[in-house]
Amino acid sequence: MRAILPFALLLASFQSYSQQVCDCDSVFSFIYTGWDKVVNMSYHSYKNERKMDVYESAEFDFVVQRKPFKVAGVMTEKGHRLLYDPLQNKTEALYISNGFPYTNLWLDIHGKVFRGLNHYTISNAGCEYIFGIIRNEYRKMPEKFVCRKIQTKGKEEIEIYAETHGFEFTEYTALDGENVLDISDKLKVMAYVLLEYNDNIDEYLDDCSGLTIMVPSHYGSKVKLVVNAQHGMPSLIEVHDTKGLLEQYIYTDYKFGLKLDKDYFTESYLDDLD
Repeated sequence: MRAILPFALLLASFQSYSQQVCDCDSVFSFIYTGWDKVVNMSYHSYKNERKMDVYESAEFDFVVQRKPFKVAGVMTEKGHRLLYDPLQNKTEALYISNGFPYTNLWLDIHGKVFRGLNHYTISNAGCEYIFGIIRNEYRKMPEKFVCRKIQTKGKEEIEIYAETHGFEFTEYTALDGENVLDISDKLKVMAYVLLEYNDNIDEYLDDCSGLTIMVPSHYGSKVKLVVNAQHGMPSLIEVHDTKGLLEQYIYTDYKFGLKLDKDYFTESYLDDLD
C-alpha cells in the first residue's frame, strides 16, 4: 500500500481540474515521482521509425535496472539477446546470437553494425531519456503543451501533446571534434534527423568538424506522450516533423519490482536462457 500511495496523492491533485484537462507541471511531477521509485522493470516495446523515407518496425522485450543502470533485451522475432552494462563497457553492448554468427559479439552501441539508422540505442532504454526529451521541449515552449486525461480501451491514461508551427531548419557549423551525437545532445534535437536532412553525414559517429549542417529548431513539429495514470510509464510516444510521422513507440506488459537473479545481467546467465 505504501508503494502506491504517492501516486494516489499526485493523481488527487488533478481532481480540481475538469474531467479532461490537467496541469502539465503536475503531470510531469507525477511522471518523475513514479520513475524515481522504479528499481527495475520489464516491458514490451513496438517501434515504427522512418529511415530515409522508408518505415521500419521491430519489437523488443526489455528488462531495465535503474541503479546501477543495466539493460537486457530480446529481439522478439529473431530471439537475439542484448546486454548493456555501462560499468563493464560504456561504449559497447553484447550481442548474444540466437543463430548465425553463432558467437557473442561486443559492438559499439552507436556504430553502423549495432545501431545503424535506428533512432535510439540500447543505452536509451527505460524512461530517463525520453522523459528528458519531452520535459526539455516543455521548458522551451510550455504554452504549446496540453495535458489531459483520456480513456484508452477502458483504461485511464494521461496524454501530453505539443504542436509548434515554428519547426524549421537553420545552419550550424560544427566545432572541431564534434560528431552527430555531440551536436544533437548540445542542441537538444533528434540525432537521426541530422542524418536524414544532411547529405554530407551518414553515421552517428561521423566527425563533423567544420561542416555546416542543417539542424531543426525543435525535437519535432508534433510530440505526443501518453502515460499510464497509475504508474506514469509511457504507453505511446509519437513524434512528427514536416514530412509526417517520424517515429512511433508503443509500450505494453509492464512489470515492476522483479526478483532477478544476482547474475541476471551477465553474459553467461543470459546465454543460458535459450
